[in-house]
Amino acid sequence: MKKLSTYLVSLVIAVVLVFMMIATALIVVVRTNVTAEKSIHLSEDMNIYSSIKGELEKYFSGQYNTTGIPADIYMNAFDENYIRTVTDSYTNALFTSLQSGRKTSTEIPQNENFETNIKNFFSEYADSNGYEKDEVYDKKVSATIDNAYKVIENYCDIYKYSTLQEHGVVSKVSRIYNSLGKLMTVCIGVSVFLVVILILVNIKGISGVLYWTGVSALIAGLFGTVPCAYLLGTNYFDSFVIKQAQVFRTFTGAMYGLTGVFMRASIGLLVIGILFIVSYAVINRRSKKSE
Repeated sequence: MKKLSTYLVSLVIAVVLVFMMIATALIVVVRTNVTAEKSIHLSEDMNIYSSIKGELEKYFSGQYNTTGIPADIYMNAFDENYIRTVTDSYTNALFTSLQSGRKTSTEIPQNENFETNIKNFFSEYADSNGYEKDEVYDKKVSATIDNAYKVIENYCDIYKYSTLQEHGVVSKVSRIYNSLGKLMTVCIGVSVFLVVILILVNIKGISGVLYWTGVSALIAGLFGTVPCAYLLGTNYFDSFVIKQAQVFRTFTGAMYGLTGVFMRASIGLLVIGILFIVSYAVINRRSKKSE
């Protein structure tokens, strides 16, 4: 009867331990990888800045028939370094807001070369066509500059921080993001507590702790590895429909990256589980031989 009760209690603890291990691994992956530094590094690896520049060139080239302004007027000033500065500022603003729970200013840095290009273009056009440089002229120049900055903002805000902030999403996610540390502590604490209970329950056969802990780690590892292998193997995230190429590449790159890291963590749990179970089997075999 005692053996049956020991088995049932150990089984229940092992089941709960599976979920604690999965939760701990997931939280650790998110905490260590969902950061401004990792996101900027991802942008570099995925050549997001170059992608944004290409998309901007397409946009301004497409606008030529409407505005009459050649794309070179814009793109000669909006080089990759400037695009990097604007993009990274939005990424940093997003994570600053996630940490603080408050809106962060995201003013686009002034580009004097661009503004000079626009002013010179309009000035030459006005001179060659005999237009007076009056108040209407000044407003047209200012509007063109402002609209260009808005386009830059739209294309460089790869995580759509402005939209998320406007709809109150950032403040809601911020509560969860800032609770990850406490949640991880709770998960680890509960896991340690469960192992201690396992030790007490299996005090007469202490090797049983290795078995049940190993089984929990093995199952947790399988639960994490199999879905991740499916997502990566089928390129699941490629099926998402996102219009802007740079946003699509950023999203899919982030999701594949996180999935890959979580899969490696799950494989680690799986290996630990196997080692524990093998250790249990070896100890039991030696115990039987000694008897």
